[in-house]
Amino acid sequence: RDPYVSHAMALLHKRVGDCWTMGALAKEVGLSRSALAERFCKLIGMPPMQYLASWRIHVAAHELVNSHKSILQVAQEVGYESEASFTRAFKRLMSAPPATWRRSRI
Repeated sequence: RDPYVSHAMALLHKRVGDCWTMGALAKEVGLSRSALAERFCKLIGMPPMQYLASWRIHVAAHELVNSHKSILQVAQEVGYESEASFTRAFKRLMSAPPATWRRSRI
């Protein structure tokens, strides 16, 4: 519905592993940080960086089930610099660490 939000979402989906900041995303879509945050929250129901964190875990979960990649490799592909930070984020959203979650799905 909103071309700026659509563009932002497309960028986040296409480049999930990039080191995004609110400023970088806003610059790419041609809005101020506050304008993008306001539009994004209104349409999506959460701020862009929160959406990105959730999307990264969703993509990682898919990779964990559908590939034989290591947890570190999956973490790096979705934008985490360390396995530890990825594990904390994954556990927060999925209620289990990635290795445990993976074993329960395959």
